[in-house]
Amino acid sequence: MSGLLEAKGLVKRFGGLSAVDDVSFSTGEREILGVIGPNGAGKSTLFNLITGTIPITAGTVHFDGKDITGLKPEQVANLGIVRTFQAATVFTEKTVQENIRIGYQFNQLGRPTSLFNRRRVKEFRRKAESLVTEVLDFVQLTSYRDRAAGELSYGRQKVLGVAMALAAGPRQLLMDEPAAGLNAVETERMGQLIKLIRDVKGIDVVLVEHDMAMVTSVCDRILVIDRGRLIAEGSPEEIQQNPDVIEAYLGVDLELD
Repeated sequence: MSGLLEAKGLVKRFGGLSAVDDVSFSTGEREILGVIGPNGAGKSTLFNLITGTIPITAGTVHFDGKDITGLKPEQVANLGIVRTFQAATVFTEKTVQENIRIGYQFNQLGRPTSLFNRRRVKEFRRKAESLVTEVLDFVQLTSYRDRAAGELSYGRQKVLGVAMALAAGPRQLLMDEPAAGLNAVETERMGQLIKLIRDVKGIDVVLVEHDMAMVTSVCDRILVIDRGRLIAEGSPEEIQQNPDVIEAYLGVDLELD
């Protein structure tokens, strides 16, 4: 069955340069979709277009059958498209649980409520506390609940960033280089967490990543972008043997076991 997200003919030009050039794809239900390509290929720009961070030059984005082209980032997020970033984007002075609570509050932005209704405020706090506990347990950060986020290792800060995204209630999670800056053990754990997000939470994932071992181990399908254009699409096995992909990576060995 088809998934939630569909992009058609996406184009982004900066002056005379096309950073994204006529890219079309759709996600599959309960799928981890990888997006790979050399540096400067247009991968992060593609995420920026989908989330409304930068305006689209041409093309459309649909989510759950609704045209979301041109919506503001907060509107896109309220529909259920949530993004993580390459760097560990946490509030270092706040505790781990406060960071996750901020993720939940982000989910509530723009939703109709009354700050002057005590019953609603009490209910909001109750739901927030329950969600914090649930998310902490899911990402295995419960023992760090009351620690300042800045005291965590970089790897755990990256996990906390994912936890904040989960607290925002995504239906489609866009992950921009979740393994960036992680060692081999942390990368393996991040890959396991991504699989759990799909398998346990039932959240569709689109993953931009340079770590090919991680991509081939967690992704069901892979898109390859080079110079802004989609040059290949297929299973990890098909992508590793695709001559256009091998050429785009200038001979980098993609035969990963």
